[in-house]
Amino acid sequence: MIASKKLYLALAFVILPFILSGFFPVLTTIGIALNCALLVLLIVDWNLTQSPHLVSINRNFAERFSIGRDNDVDLSVTNSGANKLHMLVKDDSPPGLAKSIDYFKIDIDPGSTQSLAYTLRPRRRGNYQFGNTTIRYLSFLGLFWRQKKFEAKAAVKVYSDLKALYELSIRLAHSTEFGEINRRKRGQGTDFATLREYTIGDDTKAIDWKATARRDRPVVRAYEAEQEQKLLILIDAGRMMVSDLEGLKRFDHALNAALCLVLTGLSSNDQVGLGIFADKPLVYVPPRRGKAHLTRILEATFKAEPVMVEPDYPGMLAHFSRQAGGRSLIVVFSDLTDPSGSKALLAGLGRMSTKHLPFCVTLKDRQVIQVAQGGAQLPDKVEQLHQTFKRAVATDLLHQREIALSVLQKKGCLVLDCPPQELSEKVIQTYLDVKARARL
Repeated sequence: MIASKKLYLALAFVILPFILSGFFPVLTTIGIALNCALLVLLIVDWNLTQSPHLVSINRNFAERFSIGRDNDVDLSVTNSGANKLHMLVKDDSPPGLAKSIDYFKIDIDPGSTQSLAYTLRPRRRGNYQFGNTTIRYLSFLGLFWRQKKFEAKAAVKVYSDLKALYELSIRLAHSTEFGEINRRKRGQGTDFATLREYTIGDDTKAIDWKATARRDRPVVRAYEAEQEQKLLILIDAGRMMVSDLEGLKRFDHALNAALCLVLTGLSSNDQVGLGIFADKPLVYVPPRRGKAHLTRILEATFKAEPVMVEPDYPGMLAHFSRQAGGRSLIVVFSDLTDPSGSKALLAGLGRMSTKHLPFCVTLKDRQVIQVAQGGAQLPDKVEQLHQTFKRAVATDLLHQREIALSVLQKKGCLVLDCPPQELSEKVIQTYLDVKARARL
């Protein structure tokens, strides 16, 4: 039992006669009578107030949450008693997840069920734990609150952006552009498709002389473009990917986009693999086909986190290049915010371009761009000097970045530099363009 404001006011009222009894002794008797009356009211209120056992509550939520998204949690409160209850409901959500509402205030009618909903937004992947659920409702006369705690501990896993993968799967299923890429292209490529009669303009090297002899007329072999390719996605988990960028770690932005690319590649029947590295390999899932492969990659990357070490770009890119085997599209998610690290990354990607088609993806920081563009002039000279210094540094970083990206392009690498919100869309578009142009 927890005292309400009404009870505190009543207690102040019944204590007042005792305070004044030094001047008016008769008030002592009145005070005792008032205290007895309040005690009787409390006993009556206790007996009239509904038992907490007549209230139940259930919690429902998805087994897996998506990082950086609002994930729904539903509470169902049932009042099996005969009284209307003015109630407070608080759910002990996992610490570290941003909650849309701390607690609920509701009026629930007798014999009814009321649904409550709130959202949780995680900023880190991993295992999380729900606590208990607590209800508190006002007594019949409003003198106190009755409270009950429901044992409702439950675990939940926060993965990468699963909602984005679900939305992408729907788009891929209905995408005309994607369907065009998967459509067979006759008359080109290396995979034998069928035999057909020779027509003017066909390559004489494609004539099948045995079939020509059997049919007594020229017959050529028709080929279809080889559509099943190998895609290897590598994610930098070094120190430059630890910092936050627009709500999530740079690493998590890269991982979300990488998983969308995995789904797109598997949907086109490509062999898709994924690796995560820093100064050594952290995760490696060899290239495979099939939608079930996405689940294996999700589980393999569930606990992956960036580390504060300098990545070994030449060594790691050479290592994964050997793992890839034949010619592959190798997509590397990294960043170019550090001159020394950028040089090492450029060297590793440059060596890779002789055997594979490298694709470097970097995350553009719009805040750096805003600082480089400058803002309104500040009145204070010291602050103005600091602003000028920051602008110079930001401008130099952007200039070095442009130079590095242009060097990669000259070495035959595909390059994409864009903000996190556009990353998945543009990575997928570049991949589809590679498929359509048969650049592998």
